[in-house]
Amino acid sequence: MSDWLNPGIGADGGASWAGDQAAGLRRLFGGRSPQVVAFVSGREACGRTTLLVQTAAALAASGRGVLILDENPAPSNAISAFGLTARHDLFQVLQGERSLHQTMLQAAPMLGIMPAARAARELDNANRSAAAARRNLAACLQEMQHGVGFVLVDTAIRRGGHLSPLALAARHMAVVVAAQGAAITHAYALIKRIAQERGREGFQIVITRARSREEARAIFDNMRRVAHEHLNVRLDYLGASLAPVTEHLADALLQRLPPAFEDGIGGGFVLPAADLTGNLIVRAGQVARMA
Repeated sequence: MSDWLNPGIGADGGASWAGDQAAGLRRLFGGRSPQVVAFVSGREACGRTTLLVQTAAALAASGRGVLILDENPAPSNAISAFGLTARHDLFQVLQGERSLHQTMLQAAPMLGIMPAARAARELDNANRSAAAARRNLAACLQEMQHGVGFVLVDTAIRRGGHLSPLALAARHMAVVVAAQGAAITHAYALIKRIAQERGREGFQIVITRARSREEARAIFDNMRRVAHEHLNVRLDYLGASLAPVTEHLADALLQRLPPAFEDGIGGGFVLPAADLTGNLIVRAGQVARMA
C-alpha cells in the first residue's frame, strides 16, 4: 500500500513502488485503475457529503482502499465529518510547496482524504500559478491512486453551477438528487449543462430524502425519460437513501459501475487537456496525460 494508507511504509515514497510492492498491488487490484466517482449535486442540503462519507467508510471497512478528494471548506465537509482539520491543500502539492505525505489525512484504516478546496477554486484560473499546477496534475493524481480501489470526489457547488476540473475528469459522475421539486429541477439543469458543454453522455443518479423506494424510483424514471428525449444522454440508477440520509452506496459502486480500465493512461481519471488560451476543456472519450 502507499504510505498514506499504510503508515508502516516510509515517507520517502519514491522507491516504494518498485519491485515486490508494485507487483503486489497489481495482484491485489488485478492491474485495474481505481473507480473514480464524482459526487455532484445541483444544490446543497441534499445529503451529498453525508452519503459520500458513509459510502467511503463502508468501502474501507470491507478492505477496499479509498481516497476522498474533498473540494469543500470546513465545517460542512468530509474532513470535518471525520473529526479532522486540514492544514494544507492539493493545490500546494501541485505547486511543489508540500508533499502528498504532508497533505494527505488519514481518516481510518484504508481511508485517506486529500483536502482540495483551494485546488477546486484555482485549477482552471487563467494565471501562471494555475498553469504550473495543471502541469503537475497528471503525475500527482497517478501517485495518489496507488493502492486504492476507489477515488470519491466530494464536489463543491460553484457559482453558476460550474464543476471543478477534478470533478469533470472523473470517469463516473453520481448526481445526488433530493426528492424535492426544486432539487430535481437544479439537478436536471446541471446534467444539461455538463452534457452540452462537456459532451458527457452518461450519469449515475442517486435519490435522497424520498419517502419510499417506490418514490425514489419514480423520480429517477421520470428524469431518465426526460434526459433521453431532450438531451440524448443516458441516466443509470445507482441507488437511493431515504430520509434521513443514513445509508451508503458501497454495494452499488461495487456491483453497478462498469469495470475499471486496465492500466489506463492517467489512472482512473479522464484528464483535462489545455487549449491554446490555457483554459481547461474535457474532450469526450479522450484520456490525456498533461505535459
